[in-house]
Amino acid sequence: MMSRRWYLGTTGFSFPDWGRSFYPGRLGAAARLGWYARQFNAVEIDSTVHALPSPERVAGWASAVPPGFRFCVIAPHSLTHGSMRLDGAVARRSLERLVRTLAPLERKLAVILLQFPPRFRFSRLAEMEGLLENLPAGHWRYALELQHADWWQPATVELLREHGVAWVTADRADRRTAALPQNRVPADGYQPLIAPVTADFLYLRWPGQPDQFPDLGREHLDAEPRLAWWKRRLDGILEQQPVPGGLFGFFGNGFAGHAPASCRRFRSLVEGHITAQEAPMRQPGLFDP
Repeated sequence: MMSRRWYLGTTGFSFPDWGRSFYPGRLGAAARLGWYARQFNAVEIDSTVHALPSPERVAGWASAVPPGFRFCVIAPHSLTHGSMRLDGAVARRSLERLVRTLAPLERKLAVILLQFPPRFRFSRLAEMEGLLENLPAGHWRYALELQHADWWQPATVELLREHGVAWVTADRADRRTAALPQNRVPADGYQPLIAPVTADFLYLRWPGQPDQFPDLGREHLDAEPRLAWWKRRLDGILEQQPVPGGLFGFFGNGFAGHAPASCRRFRSLVEGHITAQEAPMRQPGLFDP
């Protein structure tokens, strides 16, 4: 049986509300990533959507985590969310600046995520092709988050597979549906689209909806039934199309109120435990849909 390698974590790692529920005692901000890396083996950095970090900050990230830890970094939204035409050459220069900034991470940099807004539609396929043709090459890989449903077309799959870019699957459940298995969500409830496999790895996100929960220090919903549904669906997909590059999954506070707890719930479903070091996963058994 083929092994699976999971990298699980949260979107961001430092929130004020986590200080009383996730981080122990009076742990200072400088020590938080080191503690986090003993709980999870990956993190999605989202502060980069607004501004690039300093080289000193990136070097601090690199030194705070063990060798097997992985960073996934969201590209600046000035690149993906602008109203002007997406220019491949300009995008390349923007990404090259990002890569130079992240150089201290070395092999710990796993994926750069290009996250497009719902208004970015399939009619801009030619621009997307120009972007993918200009992606800076390196040991890292790329994932693409496309939020508008009209991207779900064969041409999108073909383009992403041609460039080895992963199509992100994201669960943006609202408060009404996050505690329900997906097959029990009302017809008028939130229905996520499960993206096709387009690369040798999968990239999964459970961001939920922003500002659903005023207190981010605890879970407000028990999302385990929904996560169990996701686990079964993923098992079925991976039985048909293994991904030797691994599976990356990240939780936001907007999913059930407290991202670390959501991530731990899903981790327990995947394997029972995952160490902070990268670890091969045994092949789970078959599950009913």
